[in-house]
Amino acid sequence: MKKNYEDWEDEEELHVKPKKNSSGKKKSGKKRKKRKKWVNVLTIIMIVIVLLLLGVYAVINHYYGKSNYVNDSSIQINSDVETESTGITDEEAEQLQTEIIEQTEDITLPNDENVYNMLLIGVDRRDTSWYGNSDSMILMSINKDTKQIHMTSFMRDLYANIPGVGVKKLNAACAYGGGPLVVRTIEDNYKIPIDNYASVDFDAMIDIVDLVGGVEIDISEEEMRVANNYINEMCNLQGESVSAHRLTSSGPQLMDGYQAVAYARIRYVGNADYERTERQREVLEKIMQKCGSLGVTELNSLADAVLPKVTHNIDQSTLLSLIGQLPTILSYEVVQSRVPYDGLYSSRGEMLVPDFSATIQRLQTEIYGSSTVGQ
Repeated sequence: MKKNYEDWEDEEELHVKPKKNSSGKKKSGKKRKKRKKWVNVLTIIMIVIVLLLLGVYAVINHYYGKSNYVNDSSIQINSDVETESTGITDEEAEQLQTEIIEQTEDITLPNDENVYNMLLIGVDRRDTSWYGNSDSMILMSINKDTKQIHMTSFMRDLYANIPGVGVKKLNAACAYGGGPLVVRTIEDNYKIPIDNYASVDFDAMIDIVDLVGGVEIDISEEEMRVANNYINEMCNLQGESVSAHRLTSSGPQLMDGYQAVAYARIRYVGNADYERTERQREVLEKIMQKCGSLGVTELNSLADAVLPKVTHNIDQSTLLSLIGQLPTILSYEVVQSRVPYDGLYSSRGEMLVPDFSATIQRLQTEIYGSSTVGQ
């Protein structure tokens, strides 16, 4: 059958040969090569992204696998422990509890995503059969807006209405329910939100000080005498040589772990426990200063060694974020404080009872720049 002109024309268009460029290569071939080149580039990029993600995942698991993470739900209230007396009767405790709840029930917790609060707990215990009393409670508040770290000590003898327990000294919260109960107690009583906690006992703190190469402390003659008693006790418990760690002179010196922890434990020199909280913050700040002088590789090695010694409830992503921000955080200005504040508390039995409204307002303002009291 004979095709007409239009049929031939259509067929020619379908079979027309592509023109060659000046180099003799076909345009379509050039396009295919370009497409192939881009496919190769994208493939390489995807491989790099996957490797980076795998690397991040490996880092997270590396650090997290070394840390001593404890889920809050696994901590149970231990009602069998014996804690220090409050020095007041049950009736007096109930009346005091009612008065304080009336003062604080309308006060809300501040909410600022640029402030991260971690409670550092120093535990006094000789064995692992109980959670131990919290000998030291320091709230580390990292404020990214002000570029400050607020170190606020909560004294062990502070009044506390411990959830599920009742009115006790604040340090008893740890004995009854470990870190999670200390966190909840401070949040409920002192209206400060706490994101996470980390706790160490004396043995772990000794190792941490040694890992950073010791800390520079100026110790008085009287402090040295008391510190040596603590050094004797801790060395005997660990089977360590007392003479290797005993302090032999007063004045500024580089202290090892046993010496620094003994210094931080001194309670009956100067202004009793008030001054002890200053020593505890001093040692902690000196550790931070030593960490601030370390490079990334050294910080990684330190994290490897320290994390297994710390009990905490920090999730994986938060822990990795904190480790990554350490060089920046360690450059922040450190501001120190203590609860109860001078002039804003009274003694009831063996407890220190703050003026709660004034104390909470000052505490929130120091950390956040404003307060929810009266709002």
